[in-house]
Amino acid sequence: MAAHCMLLSKPAGSGPDADYDAEVTTKFGLPVPLEALGVELETKDFGTLPPLRRHRRP
Repeated sequence: MAAHCMLLSKPAGSGPDADYDAEVTTKFGLPVPLEALGVELETKDFGTLPPLRRHRRP
């Protein structure tokens, strides 16, 4: 299994109904676009964690 970087943005709702309206997934080592800031975040030097349960949004 390859390591991935997931960026969740555009939060919506509150409490138990809170979720995110936007999700961008890329492989570690590739830049992640931070459109609101007009930059890309380099991920090549990020550490990784053991596999986690995916966020509830598909």
